[in-house]
Amino acid sequence: MDYAKDNSGAVTAAPKHKAKAAAQKRRRIPDGLAAQERHRRSACRPTEVSPCGAAAYGFLKTRFLPHYTGLAITGSSEKKDFYRSFKLLCDHYGISPVDTTGFAYPYGREVALHEAGRLLNEKYPQHIGLELLEDNGSFAVQTTETCHTGNTLFYIPVLPLHYMMQDKKHRKGARLLLCVFSYLFHTVNIPYYTEDCFLYWQYEMVTEWVTNDPDDWEQKDYNDHVSQLRAAQHYGEKMLRRMWNRVHFDHFGVWLKAFTPCDDLDRQCHSIAQKFYSLWQDYPKTSIYRHADTDCLPDYENDDYDDYECITMEKYIGFVASTDGWLYENVQQSVNAFFSESLSKQEPVLKRFFDGQAQENDTLDFECRLFPLLNELCYLLNNYDYDTKRPSIPA
Repeated sequence: MDYAKDNSGAVTAAPKHKAKAAAQKRRRIPDGLAAQERHRRSACRPTEVSPCGAAAYGFLKTRFLPHYTGLAITGSSEKKDFYRSFKLLCDHYGISPVDTTGFAYPYGREVALHEAGRLLNEKYPQHIGLELLEDNGSFAVQTTETCHTGNTLFYIPVLPLHYMMQDKKHRKGARLLLCVFSYLFHTVNIPYYTEDCFLYWQYEMVTEWVTNDPDDWEQKDYNDHVSQLRAAQHYGEKMLRRMWNRVHFDHFGVWLKAFTPCDDLDRQCHSIAQKFYSLWQDYPKTSIYRHADTDCLPDYENDDYDDYECITMEKYIGFVASTDGWLYENVQQSVNAFFSESLSKQEPVLKRFFDGQAQENDTLDFECRLFPLLNELCYLLNNYDYDTKRPSIPA
């Protein structure tokens, strides 16, 4: 097929269409979106709504009176004797329990004793037990006050005080504690481990165990154990001679008044010394064994008497060399083994019988103040022992 070769005119470019408006330039996409401004919190708050408490809480806070299943007692003088004795008890201790005279007896008696026991143990530091006793047909209430000591060993370490006295900065504070030691030894009659007492025999057993068989130990361990034994004996006797010196006992108040603490340790020594001095002034001749319970002691006249039956007070109260290290660990193990075979423990006890006779002006206030002070004293000495570099002990 032949195409046309002739053109009717010159060929011209087609006209361009003009845009009505200029196109906007393309912008770079931003790296991140702009942070939007957050709405501020309103000062108004919705009303707080909380669910009601658990019903069990109200049950646990409810106090129930004692339940008595026995028969009522009538035609006896027991009720009259009880309330007469019970009134004497309340007047002596200064308590006001609920009036139960209108209750059936002996239910009223049980409620009265229960409420009185609760009030007494809230008011006084010692535990006070109540019991109704009969004597030749008449009845009276007896109270048993007990200063519970728990399972604590009141062992006062003396070597930390010896180390404290070597420090010139704390020598005067240590002198106050030495006055406390002298008071506890001379007046309170706390036993010392280098004299004839229970603790002396515990140290003696450990000494014999080490020295009698030196070949059973490694040479290094043997030298270390012997060093601790010699230090306990040497420094213990040295501290005992200082405690025997009456100058620390006689000048206690003068040195305490003139002492000016310079740091925290001195302030602790001063505070403890003040408390012991106040106790001494209130009870100048009181021994720790004044109210020691004798009912728990075994019959010494019996041929079957065994010293293991009762943990007497001199067995868990006393001066020891130190309360850390290999020596004390073995002494403590020996003591615990001895106590594990005992049946009872001796504690300060005071009994009162409200039968109309005048009551003696006697309390367990001394013991209730002494035992917490002994704990505070031991805590201070043990902490100083840990935080102080000890002098070398001769091997």
